[in-house]
Amino acid sequence: MNNDDWEIVIADVPDKEEPVAEIYYKDEFWAEINYEDHGSFFVCFCNKDNANYWEFPYEEAMQVLQEAKDHLAKFQRTPEEQAKYEARMKELENWKPTPEEQADYEAKMEAQRKKWYGNENTK
Repeated sequence: MNNDDWEIVIADVPDKEEPVAEIYYKDEFWAEINYEDHGSFFVCFCNKDNANYWEFPYEEAMQVLQEAKDHLAKFQRTPEEQAKYEARMKELENWKPTPEEQADYEAKMEAQRKKWYGNENTK
């Protein structure tokens, strides 16, 4: 990440009584932190797809982001594990299962579906 890509602008906006911190990434609006009555901070994330935003209590959003980061960190591969994973993926690039292998795989998946979802939700 390049810190030059980020910009924080303290702004007065018409729909808020207090100033807000607007956060831009590569000149695109990304998020806003605002302060509301009773000492509560909120963070709003831009949703460019439908021209609105999602607003969450700041501490709650930061807690969820930290939890996600902590959870993800448990799954990070060591450099050795990553090299082993990449080698395995390279091996599988050109793998073409035989009809017997494909049928065996499909039978195992069907058994798993029945185990977890019962008979009514299978093919």
